Amino acid sequence: GANQVRRPDRRRDPRQPDGSVGGAIRARIERHKRYPSGTRASGTAHLVLDVAADGQLLGVGLRRSSGDARLDAAAVRAVRRARLPAAPDRLPGARHRFNLPVAFTR
Repeated sequence: GANQVRRPDRRRDPRQPDGSVGGAIRARIERHKRYPSGTRASGTAHLVLDVAADGQLLGVGLRRSSGDARLDAAAVRAVRRARLPAAPDRLPGARHRFNLPVAFTR
């Protein structure tokens, strides 16, 4: 009836940072993240990643700056150092785009 409580949809887009592929990508990048020397700034660099189905990084760009060029550069370096996972078979296509925030806090 009208008073029924709807359960939230638990299905997630696997390309989002909290989805299966996005979560795996985020975890691998976080392992390679290094706080840059020479700054005590905090912020979040918002990146866009183009990734081939086999996990090869095709490109990385800055969507929105953290406000500190050193943090932005450290976020991009972390992405370039990480070995990204291959896409699961259920995610069709030869390449995928992910939006990824990379946070730095002191």
